[in-house]
Amino acid sequence: MLKNYFKIAWRSLTRSKWIGAINILGLTIGITAALLLFIVVQHELSYDKFQSNYDKIYRVVSHDTYENITEKTPGVSNPVPDALMADKGRFEKVVPVISHYDVQVNVQSDDKPSEINKFRSESLFFSTSEYADLFDLEFLAGSAGVLNQPEMVVLTRAEGDRFFGSWQTAQGKSLQLTNGVNLEVGAVVADIPENSNFNFDILVSYETLRSHQDVFGYDLGEWGSTGSNFQAYVLVDPNADLTLIQSQLDDFSKKHFEGRGTSIRTHHLQPMSDIHFNSDLEPLTGRLVRKSTIQTLIIVGVFILIMASINFVNLSTSQAIGRSKEIGVRKVMGSSKSQIALQSFGETFLTIALASVLSFGLANLLLPFLDKIADVPATISFFQQPILFFMMAMISILTLLAGFYPAMIISKFQPIRALKNKFQGAEIGGVSIRRGLVVLQFAIAQILMIGTLIAIRQMNLVQNTDLGFNKDAVYFIDVPTDSKSDVRIEGFKQQLLGIPGVIGASMASDVPSSDNNSASNFYFDNKSKDIVFPAFLKFADEDYFDLYEMEFVAGQGYPMSDTIRNVVINETMAKKLLIPSPEEAIGKNIRLGGGGDWVPITGVVKDFTVNSLREEIKQLLITSNKPNYRQVAVRLDRSAQKATLEAIQGKFEEIYPEQIYSGNFLDESIAAFYESEQKLALVYKIFALLSILISCIGLYGLVSFMVGQKVKEIGIRKVLGASVTQITLMLSKEFILMVLLAFVIAIPLAYFMVQEWLASFAYKTPMSVGLFFSVMLVSLLITALTVGSKAIKAAIANPVDSLTDE
Repeated sequence: MLKNYFKIAWRSLTRSKWIGAINILGLTIGITAALLLFIVVQHELSYDKFQSNYDKIYRVVSHDTYENITEKTPGVSNPVPDALMADKGRFEKVVPVISHYDVQVNVQSDDKPSEINKFRSESLFFSTSEYADLFDLEFLAGSAGVLNQPEMVVLTRAEGDRFFGSWQTAQGKSLQLTNGVNLEVGAVVADIPENSNFNFDILVSYETLRSHQDVFGYDLGEWGSTGSNFQAYVLVDPNADLTLIQSQLDDFSKKHFEGRGTSIRTHHLQPMSDIHFNSDLEPLTGRLVRKSTIQTLIIVGVFILIMASINFVNLSTSQAIGRSKEIGVRKVMGSSKSQIALQSFGETFLTIALASVLSFGLANLLLPFLDKIADVPATISFFQQPILFFMMAMISILTLLAGFYPAMIISKFQPIRALKNKFQGAEIGGVSIRRGLVVLQFAIAQILMIGTLIAIRQMNLVQNTDLGFNKDAVYFIDVPTDSKSDVRIEGFKQQLLGIPGVIGASMASDVPSSDNNSASNFYFDNKSKDIVFPAFLKFADEDYFDLYEMEFVAGQGYPMSDTIRNVVINETMAKKLLIPSPEEAIGKNIRLGGGGDWVPITGVVKDFTVNSLREEIKQLLITSNKPNYRQVAVRLDRSAQKATLEAIQGKFEEIYPEQIYSGNFLDESIAAFYESEQKLALVYKIFALLSILISCIGLYGLVSFMVGQKVKEIGIRKVLGASVTQITLMLSKEFILMVLLAFVIAIPLAYFMVQEWLASFAYKTPMSVGLFFSVMLVSLLITALTVGSKAIKAAIANPVDSLTDE
């Protein structure tokens, strides 16, 4: 019996080749899109779930409350890990993790002892042997115990192969960091999975940091400083009372921080499950993905599948008119309603199964291009259990959703009328349900179109907004932070000024727009009480303002100095200090921290974008201090070519022979801030186009059905003198009404979705009425083109053929 059902289903599918092809095409597009989106979502949601302690690991984060503003940081003050470890009553384990990025490693060549091989590693962690008690590490050689000793390091397998040719020979060998600290390889671990926010290349013992605090720039006894890279993780008993632990943390914060600075410092536990998605507290490594992005991808995937299912329903019920005699004969021969329905479900299943097979192959072909919309490994296997389960679940759900309505309609055919091919609209479900489905389709398409336009406009805003400085033709080079840099960096700057094509140079801690959030408490106007909010800091030489063509609203920059002698503040700082006008800020004194000197304000610079446009402009203080310079930036003139960049690199390698060269253009660095938003905008574009394509297929199905219902009516109207234009308008006007109704439905839903996405930006593109109406006009145009072609064909048909009674 089952075999016969599939035979009949296959014959039905091949008999109506055009309808079958359209059904399979629409479903293939929908399933492929949903499958690729599922791979992205599943990868993002899988971050660190392989960790056996996933539900028991928490990060200790810091909150600083200034008046009514709370600043959150994923880091803690330097002594916090030791203080928590000294009182383990709160937690099973306390593990410090200090991260450094883009670390250079020097390894002496085995073949030529006089030569040094230089490598750059993406991430280096400092931690204790208990790191392996929290996080899953597979030791290929050695053990975690080496992390209890100073000058010991654990490498991943990939780094062991890269540094020493083979990880098997790495144990016991030496490497050197550029600050001169020598390390011995004590162990090798398997590479960390890509779906981890704790993806280190090098793991150095915490005792090394403790033994070389000055070299690495840390004071483990300094309670006042907090850095996002200095973090602490704890292992919590799953049965522990988190409310009680938080109360104990509050007592800990009060004990160590009450009376320090002007903020109220508290500490909180952040579960590992939140680290990959929390936009306020970035992860150690890897990317941050907002939960709203994941939700958007899921909604888009569901939308596309719904639209593909609607197409199938419309085309299947339209096709039922031509199969009425077949159904009538089968009923006369004794087929029951359930058998007819089961046969219909079989046809639906076969169509969806064929579309799924095609989708599986198409998704494999498109996988290498998936990195354009998401950061997923290019080596993902489609034969993973979650992906296979998703495909089986999708086939089952689509079969039920897309097959139920056609099966119900076909099984209710009355044999006599079916054999005569005479129907009333209600007998095959009418057109009301199909109209509703098309309205839903167009509502979804318009939501995605609105999302696309908003995303494009927001990205245009990001690219075209005046950042408050000139980012064009600026090239910056990272310089080392060892003790010799105080001598060499100034010489490097002067050498660069002599290169043809370089028209300016400046030394600084960072470029104007960066991810730097260094801050300090400060005092103002010679008063003994520090200000109730922090000053965010940038350190730069006297040429910084000219290089980036910044505008001063009062005063000017400061003269040359190696130390903090003068400061420049931005407009936001002046306003927060309640200075009546920028001019009145000039000459007033500021003192950083608790022990610095009072120095005058020489200028108020016009506000510029300090981080990214996701954040409000912060109160900023810029001053000179050579030990904090980490970059040298140059401005290039129009004549600069590749030779200029090569000359810059040549000067760097001459002055810093032991260093690996790293240079970047500022505009590219700023564009990287918005990479995830750019990818999501591309998702909107792609799926808006797919939704329009699927909607057109759906319209074709409904128009085919309605024209089939009105063949004789059209013939009679033509005989009575109706023109082609009148008949075309008659068939098209209700579709225009459906598009307008879809627009009314789409507006609030699109507004809500787009607001969620825009919430991550401090500066948002306005959502004008014109934008929404432009989407409606485009929808009407698409409808006119799709419906008009079918309507005109029906209108010019010979009425004699239309009125012939078969």
